[in-house]
Amino acid sequence: MKIKELSEHLKSRPEQLTNAKEEGVKIVAFFPGNYVPEEIIYAAGAIPICLIHGGSVEAIKAAQFQVPDVMCPFSRAQIGELSLGTNPFYSMIDMLIAPITCQHLKKTADIWEYRTDIDIFKLGIPPQDEFDFGLEYYVKRLKMLRLRIEDITGNEITDEKLHEAITLYNKMRSLLRKLSLLRRGSPLPLSSSDFLFLNHASFYADPLFMIDILEEISLNLEIVSGKDDMDIPKLLLIGPNIASGDDKIYKLIESVEAEIAIEELCEGTRSYWTEISTDGNPIQSLANGYLRDRLPCAFMRRSAKKRLNFTLELINDFSISGVIWYELLGCETYDSESYFFNKKIREQGIPMLIIESDYGTYDIQQLRTRIEAFIEEITGV
Repeated sequence: MKIKELSEHLKSRPEQLTNAKEEGVKIVAFFPGNYVPEEIIYAAGAIPICLIHGGSVEAIKAAQFQVPDVMCPFSRAQIGELSLGTNPFYSMIDMLIAPITCQHLKKTADIWEYRTDIDIFKLGIPPQDEFDFGLEYYVKRLKMLRLRIEDITGNEITDEKLHEAITLYNKMRSLLRKLSLLRRGSPLPLSSSDFLFLNHASFYADPLFMIDILEEISLNLEIVSGKDDMDIPKLLLIGPNIASGDDKIYKLIESVEAEIAIEELCEGTRSYWTEISTDGNPIQSLANGYLRDRLPCAFMRRSAKKRLNFTLELINDFSISGVIWYELLGCETYDSESYFFNKKIREQGIPMLIIESDYGTYDIQQLRTRIEAFIEEITGV
């Protein structure tokens, strides 16, 4: 029932945002990657919205004459959504923050800057987090972002408001983590599709409403005791991005009676494994939390071994019997790493399947056949 209540909230969310804009509230959007601190936006009295729509063939077609198809489907989808003008979340933005995590998103931000009069802030992300100069650069950019948002909203972002916002979003992260950890049980108390919906919804819903929903769901779910049900293979999904609307892989896996028990994704889902410190200077705490304390994305230097070790921990903690590597066409970083991860994961006796997607539907049957064969490899049937 809470899932339905949240769905209704999301349907009415554009109207809520329109009403808020009429009252002078600013809508500040950002591209995913978990490098843009929503807390800064929220502390200014603005409404943060993460643009994570993808999977739409129509949006890809709308972008095909503007950018080459060597750009990843998600980046092209952000350009297509802008061109179509049918998605309300993309048409009421006062400011867009674009974290520069790869050339694809950078070029997407360039095109938004060229084609709209929206205030675009390009947030540089240092490609390594081990040295102080990278963290210092990120801190300076967050301070600049703070000033820019204050200028757009006309509201001062005090340290007190930042601490309050950090506490709020820490609560959301902790609840998502609690729900995710429940999936260690078997059978899963929460389907993979439902968890993905909750994660995606957290980027659009009112945060206070979202926290209430997550609290009630977590109270009503219980870990099922007993041995794992080996008839339902539990899978780990690794990839650069799972957009809202890109549910093809989830539906295919569920159709062959398997479940994604846990994900390790860079973009499109909220990172919930770590929380932000509420001590000391809040901008410094946000910089540490968003850049250094979190699991790094694949574009970060020397990140592969860290992510591999985390992947092996997830395989053990969630009783994973197979890994799906789901990459987007044109994502060079993940494509180049797939061989390394496949080799190391199979050395642990865990099979891995590599799937590449361009958001098309022409390959559905082929993918179903490959996934069925993969499940047979896991189960030995």
